[in-house]
Amino acid sequence: MNTPSQYDCPVLTNQILATDLDGTLIPLSDNPQNTADLPQLAAQLQSHHVTLIFITGRHFASAQSAIKQHQLPQPDWLICDVGTSIFHRQPDGALQTVDAYADHLGEIVAKMPIDELKQHLSTIDGLRLQESEKQGPFKLSYYADAAQLDPLVEQIRKQLSQTAAPYSIIHSVDPFNGDGLIDLLPSGVSKAHALAWWVEQNDLHQDAIVFAGDSGNDLAALTAGYRAIVVGNADRAVAQQAYAAHRAAGWENRLYLATHPATSGVREGCRWFGLVDREEALPQKLGATPIGDQSTHFRVWAPDRSRVEVEVDNGQTTITHALQLDETGYFTGIVPEAAANARYQYRLDGGSVRPDPASRYQPEGVHGPSQIINPRAFPWTDQNWPGVDKRDLVIYELHIGAFTQAGDFQAATAQLPELSALGVTAVEVMPVAQTPGQWNWGYDGVNLFAVRNTYGAPDDFKHFIDACHAAGMAVILDVVYNHVGPEGNYLTEFGPYASTKHHTPWGDAFNYDEPGSGPVRQFVIDNALFWLQEYHLDGLRLDAAHFIKDDSRPAIVDELRRDVSRFAETVNRTIHLIAETNVFDQESLNDQVDRLAFDGVWCDCLMHAIYAHALPDLRIAHREYLAGDLAEALQHGFVYFGRDEKRIEASQRQDLSRNAQGKSYIESFIIGLQTHDSVGNHPQGQRIHQLTSKAFQKAAAALTLLYPGIPIIFMGEEFAIDAPFPFFVDFEDATLKQAVDSGRAREFPQHVWGDFLLPSQSDTFYQAKHDVPDRRDEEMFAWYRDLIALRKQGLADGWLSADRMTAGYDPQADIFFLRFRQDSATEIIVQTRLTGPSKSPGEAVTIPTEGTVLLSSAELPQTDDKNITLHPNQVVISKN
Repeated sequence: MNTPSQYDCPVLTNQILATDLDGTLIPLSDNPQNTADLPQLAAQLQSHHVTLIFITGRHFASAQSAIKQHQLPQPDWLICDVGTSIFHRQPDGALQTVDAYADHLGEIVAKMPIDELKQHLSTIDGLRLQESEKQGPFKLSYYADAAQLDPLVEQIRKQLSQTAAPYSIIHSVDPFNGDGLIDLLPSGVSKAHALAWWVEQNDLHQDAIVFAGDSGNDLAALTAGYRAIVVGNADRAVAQQAYAAHRAAGWENRLYLATHPATSGVREGCRWFGLVDREEALPQKLGATPIGDQSTHFRVWAPDRSRVEVEVDNGQTTITHALQLDETGYFTGIVPEAAANARYQYRLDGGSVRPDPASRYQPEGVHGPSQIINPRAFPWTDQNWPGVDKRDLVIYELHIGAFTQAGDFQAATAQLPELSALGVTAVEVMPVAQTPGQWNWGYDGVNLFAVRNTYGAPDDFKHFIDACHAAGMAVILDVVYNHVGPEGNYLTEFGPYASTKHHTPWGDAFNYDEPGSGPVRQFVIDNALFWLQEYHLDGLRLDAAHFIKDDSRPAIVDELRRDVSRFAETVNRTIHLIAETNVFDQESLNDQVDRLAFDGVWCDCLMHAIYAHALPDLRIAHREYLAGDLAEALQHGFVYFGRDEKRIEASQRQDLSRNAQGKSYIESFIIGLQTHDSVGNHPQGQRIHQLTSKAFQKAAAALTLLYPGIPIIFMGEEFAIDAPFPFFVDFEDATLKQAVDSGRAREFPQHVWGDFLLPSQSDTFYQAKHDVPDRRDEEMFAWYRDLIALRKQGLADGWLSADRMTAGYDPQADIFFLRFRQDSATEIIVQTRLTGPSKSPGEAVTIPTEGTVLLSSAELPQTDDKNITLHPNQVVISKN
């Protein structure tokens, strides 16, 4: 590899790569791609006349050996001995010490040369001098037992302090042999210090340098203001610290987090910063995709337009670039002056300017410009996250805006320890796609790839997800593919995104089945995969799946299931695809030709049956539920069936269970005591304990949390908070505001709406904030925590399953029950009495128990050895 041309006298160029060796430029021993990439990287660095600096903790001889052993390109400069020596390559290829740097270090340690320091430290037992070749005129190195490393370092620090020695200490454990390593260096000197001195001596600007590293020893250089590459094998803490430092300093586009390890990651970063050739293949993603630190590829589908230009505001000037139209209606192009975080818009046929249909961020809302987002900028730490199996899901549904007083991703992240303590294993986030106005439930999204600007930036949502994974919780996102919101929806100005034959009550239906609709279908599928891939989500919930209208075959929902399933096979975490069907739709859970089953469906029958039992006059669903439905719902999991939401008789439910070969389908039902719909559809957004009592909530919660479906808890339920959750929405269009306010009143005419807060009023949103400490019932929290813990124990022991359950109602004792067969002699029995405010509470009843009471929602008066008293709105769980 060492060709004669490499020994010409080095000339400093304006493109400089400074790289660590071990773990960075040197190929990893078990990575053949690294080995293959090294000669290609070396050749391209040479052809692009890139000045090459090696910066290593190795001593000079070791660095030379590594260059020869791994056939590294010859560096123009070599910084070694942990930054205490600098060498410059001469025309004959030899590396010569830079005397000026030695003089610089000599000035630092003038009052105590290295030999004098050695004498001071000779009194410390346990220090062993390293080999002579590892010492230097400005570096003193010792071995130590790893177990004694920290105490010895502390002794050295005291000695340095007592003698005012101008030295600093670094220490580590050798990962190969376990030896403790201690280096004494001139005060403030490091690899980063040496590089900074070299930059200053050569009168260079920081932007001329690209530094690549992998470890904590490289962190100072990675955060010194140079353009920086963190290779993919770096400890995630290093990536996070580098990211945080760049963000705090306000540096944009100076940090590249490589996906590939070591050599391949260096090559990847060099491509990004333009030091070597970039990949020839252009991204096929919709929207703005950065392909380098200063250039972006744009792609938009606009078959109804003859000309599309992208206008990029880079903070100082606006650049207009014409995109090229292909035969399929896509406009594409690369803009060299467009860097990540710049804002842009599309000008259509020389007229109106519009945000990108696939915008990743709308910092000024739905009518403003889009922002270029670098999808690789976030330092994920969840590489080993396995996800959560379906059987282990305990879902907590939340709305980012109402979950905390601040109403953003950062504040939500701070609340995660509390959810973890509750026993939650998955967080389901109501839609975060960009909607108009200042507040919204989320179902009026018009920029489906962009997180809502009031919640934070894309990286803030990623941080929330990463933190959830670190806490052992999956994250499921609610997505809306049945319609697009009414304000800020500019899709139809680009192409035939909207259906001309299907309609929804909420906005334009997507065009999934008319001629030329293929790109619309791909748009939606790309969106689903985008959330899963770029945001590391663990699943999606398809809102109102029965309203995703498509007469073609395979239908868009089937294609979506297929592609999500294919994606799931490529990752090492469990992916869940959930449909909101509201009732039991058996087809959604069955694998068929050209379609795959959903992992779960929202089935609200049990929840509404509980409401109907307690509050027979309340109507919060379009389906009718009767007071007597609860027993059937407990036994079979549903009351209504199929896409047409047909109410079926008990005998038909029995037949369906037999045809399904048991009741295992129940384990795919998402079942809650409350959801955003059940609370929000009440005129005042009241919660179940406000409509009944806290005792009723406790008793009813046992039926849902210990049911063999997948439990879901709506935010605040665990504390029985009094904050309402009414429907709220904001539009900038006054006509839309008025239409929604009046339409909401018509939606549930059976209620007396009176002077209730209207959806568009600010108080409607701000009263929904749920994290108010004095509204919290800690006793309710403890009850939910205990129920969830018992549920997990039941899953571990095997008794909490649909096939081991019998359920029903004892009219004589007025008790609803769930019985789980643990083995031939043991049962777990949930017995509850539910009495709503419209009913007489009745008398306490005596129930037999010959086993152990596991949980009770109220104090248990014992009548004798074999009987206990069960009061109205009380539940007892026992093991008999």
